[in-house]
Amino acid sequence: MSIYLRNDIWWIEFTSPDGTRIRRSAATEDRQQALELEAKLKHDLWRVYHLGEKPRMLWKKAVVRFMREKQNKDSSNEISIFKYLDPYFGHLYVDEIRRMHIDDIIQQRLKEGVTNATVNRLLQKLRAVLNKAHKEWEVKCDPPYIKLLKEPKKRVRWLAEPEALRLINALPSHIADMATLALETGLRESNVTLLRWEQVDFSQRIIYIEGDDILKSEQAFVVPLSDAAVDVIKRQVGNHPIRVFTYKGNPIKRANTKVFKNACAELGIENFRWHDFRHTWATWHVQRGTPLEVLQELGGWSDYKMVKRYAHFTHQHLQQYVNRSPSDVPTIFPTKVNFG
Repeated sequence: MSIYLRNDIWWIEFTSPDGTRIRRSAATEDRQQALELEAKLKHDLWRVYHLGEKPRMLWKKAVVRFMREKQNKDSSNEISIFKYLDPYFGHLYVDEIRRMHIDDIIQQRLKEGVTNATVNRLLQKLRAVLNKAHKEWEVKCDPPYIKLLKEPKKRVRWLAEPEALRLINALPSHIADMATLALETGLRESNVTLLRWEQVDFSQRIIYIEGDDILKSEQAFVVPLSDAAVDVIKRQVGNHPIRVFTYKGNPIKRANTKVFKNACAELGIENFRWHDFRHTWATWHVQRGTPLEVLQELGGWSDYKMVKRYAHFTHQHLQQYVNRSPSDVPTIFPTKVNFG
């Protein structure tokens, strides 16, 4: 018998035509339904082996393969998303995922009080896995259309240079060094905290950033280092064989800590998050005249729209249109006409 009971749930176990051992829950207490599912699985695997049809892939296996291929160095948020999705998809094949399943997840997350942005991060991760299965892995998968929820216009919170200097001076040295590097390079928190020595090239004065977060950009890019950035990194030499930033000999995982938040509060710097160092860096660049297309490359943005939100901080290109001599000012109103 290739089906059996476990805790009142029927399980299926058999050998596929290619010799692979198949073992999975039928997710039902009904024996007849379990038998029908077993027959369908055997039928599908026979067609894959003998007729060359695309094989099926369980969601669980898709997640494992996705994480293995992506090799995200900071996967804690990714893992939490997949754990949340497991009760919904853990028993399904990727080709069984329908729009109604996604709608249920959206409604549940909103009931839990999370923001649209948080829901969208989950949807983007789900979409990424399904697209991989469909386009790259050649398994049976026809992803449903996944539309993201509307999000409020993204804020741009930044500090003036005197404010930033006060904050740096108020932070403990290990956090101050990371904040300084963020202000000098525009790197995101995880790119700073998880920075490895193998990514640093002092001879060329660059940091090599791998494609880090599918929610941002998967493309690798090179970050040139200023004198201040080089000094910060050189201060860390000898502290750890692999990671650049440490605290008491241990690699640092987070920078946006309670210590950082308390320092902001004590200085009266309100509504400022660690990621706002990146906004500050970009704003300073634009104010100093860095072209937006150059800023896009420096910051590793794949979408030009992400850079255009800083455009209003520049004014140099408008200066030529003010304080012109009277002879240069065109006539705005036509000569008065006498209609008699």
